[in-house]
Amino acid sequence: MPDAAPFLNVSDFTAGYKRGLPILHGVSMHVNSGEIVTVIGPNGAGKSTLIKAIAGLVIVEGGAITLEARNLLGIAPDRLGRFGLSYVPQTANIFTTLSVSQNLALAARRCRAAPETRIAAMLDLFPALAERRSVRGGGLSGGQRQVLAIAMALIAEPRIILMDEPTAGLSPKASQDVLELIGKIAGDGVSVLLVEQNARMALGISDRAYILADGQNQMDGPAGDILDDPAVAEIYLGGRRKGAA
Repeated sequence: MPDAAPFLNVSDFTAGYKRGLPILHGVSMHVNSGEIVTVIGPNGAGKSTLIKAIAGLVIVEGGAITLEARNLLGIAPDRLGRFGLSYVPQTANIFTTLSVSQNLALAARRCRAAPETRIAAMLDLFPALAERRSVRGGGLSGGQRQVLAIAMALIAEPRIILMDEPTAGLSPKASQDVLELIGKIAGDGVSVLLVEQNARMALGISDRAYILADGQNQMDGPAGDILDDPAVAEIYLGGRRKGAA
């Protein structure tokens, strides 16, 4: 079970890609240790901006972000791994011209442990990658690419992983496999903050969820409650309210 104490805190967050034109307006949220939290909402709601802002990739004009009470604002993205945070972007998350082993070797440069030990651990954890260790990233299926991207994030032994649309463009089966993998990662004690358009499937593996719209908090709560809410189903999950004509 996740710990009760908040692990990652985002408070009154205002952020965007250009100063004076924020996409997020006073967003607040938190992730507990060992918890999966999913952020859903319509296109343009600011979901990916939120993830990128936490990862230090967009301009933050107000608010605070802390990881175990440590202020993360102003820390360069390439240094966040030192604090136990990894980020898996939606696209360009592997090197397509390099083999699986070479991708893992590059990611392992950030490891505190011996790189060879961590590469071996990832190949043991993901047998499908071990079988294709000599295959270039560009020769992998979409699902395999996402598994490799997740392995590259895990190799540095993070305490929290930020994931932006990990099932984008995948088949339903590959999407299910990736989300099941995310569930296993959290089961091993790694917190996950997930932005996902495949809302129903993501909510099914999550502990809690936030709904963003127009760059602002709209709703939050246990993932199961949000999944079962008829109004949420109608507006955000492609469903209909019970009894609707």
